[in-house]
Order: sequence, then structure tokens, then C-alpha cells
Amino acid sequence: MRSERKKFLIMEILAKILEKYIENDIVFTILNLSLPQKGGVMKVILSIFPDEKAEQIINELNKNNAKIKNELKRNIYLRYLPKRIIFKYSNELKEAQVLDKILKETSKNID
Repeated sequence: MRSERKKFLIMEILAKILEKYIENDIVFTILNLSLPQKGGVMKVILSIFPDEKAEQIINELNKNNAKIKNELKRNIYLRYLPKRIIFKYSNELKEAQVLDKILKETSKNID
């Protein structure tokens, strides 16, 4: 339970930090993050809308991961600070929307 609480606190603080690096017209959500053991790699999974800019944003965040890590360090105490932060894009939302559209179309064809 304690690690889950820490995870959500890190997600909240990280979201505020990432707002500085992501343009105002972009909507993003931190879907998940993995907390490393003793200085490993923290993986942050993001959902980004619009999808067209996702790769550019992920590249920019990965380029600035040292600055982001230092800002995170200033805002929260972590016993073992990750060596690196890796940002990844998840297109699960887009896939779900496509699947939903297909299901709606097939249900119309059945009726």
C-alpha cells in the first residue's frame, strides 16, 4: 500500500513538471510508471493527444530526462533516485477508439 501511495504522489508531481515541457494545446496523461529498485530506470508511460505530436513530445522528454529527474528530486524525497527516466507513448486509447468504432459499425450492419 505504501509503495502505491508513493507511486501516485510521484505521478502527480511528475505531471506538474511535465507541463513545463509539453505545449499547452497538448493533452497528456501519465498512465503508469515503474519504480526502480536502488537507482534503476524509471519508465513512465504517457497517453498523448493529438497522436500526431506524440513521437516528437516523447523524444523531447527523453532528451530532457536529466533536467526532469533533477526537478523531481527537488520536489520529492526518494531514497533511491532513478539513474534515468525513460518516457514511452501508449496508444491504447487510440486502439480502443478504433475498436469501439468497428463494433458500432458492425452492430449497425446487423440491425
